[in-house]
Amino acid sequence: MKSREVALVAVFSALGVSFRVAKNLVTQLQFVNIPLLFAFVGSHAGGPLTGFLIAALTYLLSDLLILPGVWTLTNALLGGLTAAFFGLVSRGIASAEYRFAAAFLLCFFFDVASSAVLYVAFGLPLTAAVVTGIVGLFLPVMGGFMVGVGLLTEFTTALLSTLVVEKVSRALDIEKSINIG
Repeated sequence: MKSREVALVAVFSALGVSFRVAKNLVTQLQFVNIPLLFAFVGSHAGGPLTGFLIAALTYLLSDLLILPGVWTLTNALLGGLTAAFFGLVSRGIASAEYRFAAAFLLCFFFDVASSAVLYVAFGLPLTAAVVTGIVGLFLPVMGGFMVGVGLLTEFTTALLSTLVVEKVSRALDIEKSINIG
C-alpha cells in the first residue's frame, strides 16, 4: 500500500469509529450505516483494499468499544467485501445516480447477508434466514421494533456516500491538477 492509501485507511477508520461510538452514546437506533459510509468513500478514493480495511477496522474497533459479539467478525468481513466491491465499480460509474443505485444495492445485500449469517449461526435454516433477513428490512422480526428502518438506512447511507464521494472526487481532481500529494 502507498502512504496515501494508509493515510486514507487511518483517517476514515478513525472517523468511522468516532462517529459510530458517538452515535451509540446518544441512541441505539441506526439510520446511517457509518462504517459503510466511510468505507465507500475511502474505497472510491483509494481502491478496493482501502475500502475493505476501512470497513473491517471500523466495525472491529467500534464494536470493541460498544459491544463485541459474533456479529463483530461477520460485519467486519461482509462490510469489507461490500466496500471492496464498491471500490471496484464506483470509479467506472460516471453519474451520481448510478453510484447511488450501486451503493443502495450493496447496502441492501450487506444487510440481508449479515442478518442471514447471524440467523444461521443462531439455528435458522439458510432459506428461512435469508427470508427473515429480507422481511426484517421492512418489518420488525426477531425482537425488532421499527418498521422500514432497513430501507431507510440503505437510502441515507447511499445518499450520503454519493454526496461525499462527489465532494472528495472534486477535491482529489484539484489536488492532481496542482500536484499536491
